[in-house]
Amino acid sequence: MKQVRKTLPMLAGGMAVMILAGCDWSAGGGADSWSDRYKWVDFSGVYRGINGGVLITDYTATPGTPGVTNSVSGEHIGTGDGSATTFSGVLDHHPVVVGTISITAGAFTLTDPDGDGVLSGGGASGTIDYGTGAWSIDLGGVPLGSGEPIEASYQYSVSGSAGSGAPGPGTSGATIYSFVVHQAGNTLEITDNNGATYKGSLGDVSTTGGVNQDSAVTTPAEGDQVVAQFTAEGISAAGLKVTMAGTFQGVVAKDEDDNYYLTNRKMFGTWIEDGGRTGDINGEASPIPITVTETSSP
Repeated sequence: MKQVRKTLPMLAGGMAVMILAGCDWSAGGGADSWSDRYKWVDFSGVYRGINGGVLITDYTATPGTPGVTNSVSGEHIGTGDGSATTFSGVLDHHPVVVGTISITAGAFTLTDPDGDGVLSGGGASGTIDYGTGAWSIDLGGVPLGSGEPIEASYQYSVSGSAGSGAPGPGTSGATIYSFVVHQAGNTLEITDNNGATYKGSLGDVSTTGGVNQDSAVTTPAEGDQVVAQFTAEGISAAGLKVTMAGTFQGVVAKDEDDNYYLTNRKMFGTWIEDGGRTGDINGEASPIPITVTETSSP
């Protein structure tokens, strides 16, 4: 196989609504119906996490740059009522970076200069659990004025399989690192690295050249960007019902012998567990040969 000599940049990923010039149609066909109108595009293959690591990551995590912590300033964690002198709660984010906590309550500012979880300042005292974010303060018998806020500033890290600052797994139970995707017409079968299988179908398929599954002539050109919507359902290794929805994306390329390939293949979407977690799907697969011929839809 000769090296592909031309590719174009990928469309922006994720769940964004795709609007392509000259392409507006409605596709049919669910997981139980098959259509050969989709045979000009092929998204079969092994999809792994982009840049390595976990394929389905935590949707709710706020990742930072690996090796760099995230900062919080002025987080509201309590309010005085004019009589209470002790307060406690849990910070919104944790684990907290040791020694970075500062809690302000009225005229008091409490910190942990020794990094041992003991807070002090201005005659007030308190504690901080850096792992769980649980905190408590005692203002030494001085009531905090009614309506006066208690605020915290600190740094925290998001730890995952890819290291500090990276989002962790977005699935319950076993982590998913790869999908094996088999496409036949518009039907899909997706198997994860834990052996769980999900079945679904392609919906709308479009190219920047104006080709779609309902075109009279399905002949994508070199450099065309292809976007295919998909849905799939199944039972995960954790025993939870899962729904996936998103897009497959790729770029049509041609080598020196006029052989066509679908390159820059990506899989973006959302993983939704019934009663469980929600995750982001971000995968990539190797190029695959495709047949580009003029074929009329039935």
